[in-house]
Amino acid sequence: MTVPALSPSALLTGPQTLDPWGACVRIDLGQPDSTLAISRENRLPRASVVVTMAARELMRLSKGGEKLKSILVVGTEVDPTLHPAFKEITENVRELRNKWFPRAKLCLISDDPDLERVEVRLALGSYDRPMIRFEAGTARTFARLTGHKSTRFRQLAAHLESLDRVSVQACFVRGTVDNSTDSEVEGWLRRLQEVSPSEVLISSPNPRYQGKGKAQGIPAGQLRAIVEQVGDRTGAEVTVVEAESA
Repeated sequence: MTVPALSPSALLTGPQTLDPWGACVRIDLGQPDSTLAISRENRLPRASVVVTMAARELMRLSKGGEKLKSILVVGTEVDPTLHPAFKEITENVRELRNKWFPRAKLCLISDDPDLERVEVRLALGSYDRPMIRFEAGTARTFARLTGHKSTRFRQLAAHLESLDRVSVQACFVRGTVDNSTDSEVEGWLRRLQEVSPSEVLISSPNPRYQGKGKAQGIPAGQLRAIVEQVGDRTGAEVTVVEAESA
């Protein structure tokens, strides 16, 4: 039976079951406007607050007999890797995981990783499943999808290549921005081979529920073809998930 969460803060949520993470607790480093913020200028939660709350909650859940498959570090509004104390928080949460839920996977979900910082790249080694969004085959499409300068595309790919262990998530869409064309997918696959991820999560919105002119999902047959190509060319474990879960 699930132990009800006592903390009123949005910093920690769960336990809840999410595909593909299983029963999990989420630790949100990217929730601004916290009353326990770093400073007036930086409204992200202080590292001491995050670690203290995580320690109390994980201890409570463990003593209550809760079974967790994953502990997720996420950022709902700001990417978790942009937190100035990301490495410190990661190290402390890993120790807490080892103490209270040693069988649970420590996971990161990052849509916009700050891999320029050495300490961030080092911190990624503490995660069992560091899930990084990487879904473009060309610099132009990358810029349109993310809003970043196109030059960052090569930098991101190079950093991902240098990591010992990384998982990749990709959502394929068509419409105003299209990363599902044959040339885009081929470019993405080539870079994916260089990155050598251990795992790839693929998603696409349901085409039936997208408004005209907005990003639309791709046909199921095309999605299956991409999944097959990823498996054949990278050898990575490939999972198709609902776009909302991803």
